[in-house]
Amino acid sequence: MTESIQIHIYSDGGYFEKQDVGGWGAVIFKQKQELQRLSGWQKQSSSLEMELKAALNALQQFDNSLSSKMPVHYQITLFTDSRILIEGLSQKIRHWRKNDWIHKSGNPIKYKTLWEALDTLTQQYQINWQWVKGHNGNYGNTLADQLAREAVTERLLNREVKR
Repeated sequence: MTESIQIHIYSDGGYFEKQDVGGWGAVIFKQKQELQRLSGWQKQSSSLEMELKAALNALQQFDNSLSSKMPVHYQITLFTDSRILIEGLSQKIRHWRKNDWIHKSGNPIKYKTLWEALDTLTQQYQINWQWVKGHNGNYGNTLADQLAREAVTERLLNREVKR
């Protein structure tokens, strides 16, 4: 008999223009129990890139932590406040591939590698992508946002200390 385990992932990213630093955060819940918190930062980024990295890093961490020898079925839902991320993976990615990753404007699609990696994991685990309104009191989204902000704050404080 295959056990079914519910996994909820909340991811968020942001870009702080004045500091030219982006941050991402994610929290993974297994059967409604918090399993892991993740975060990071990057210079010269964008809000979209950080949204993509938050989701990707969480899914990769989940993928890397699988070591169960039992047959397990994971019901994974990834919650994000980024409609662009959800629309990109559910609708636009097929068109981008068909058009050799060139936007209808003629420009290359940004973050192709991130989009492809997310799509691969989405297919592998049959991820259910759910939009959640940001900054609206949702615990998981608030925590992911906080982790992203803390990653940037920590980076900026460490940079100030080193001067």
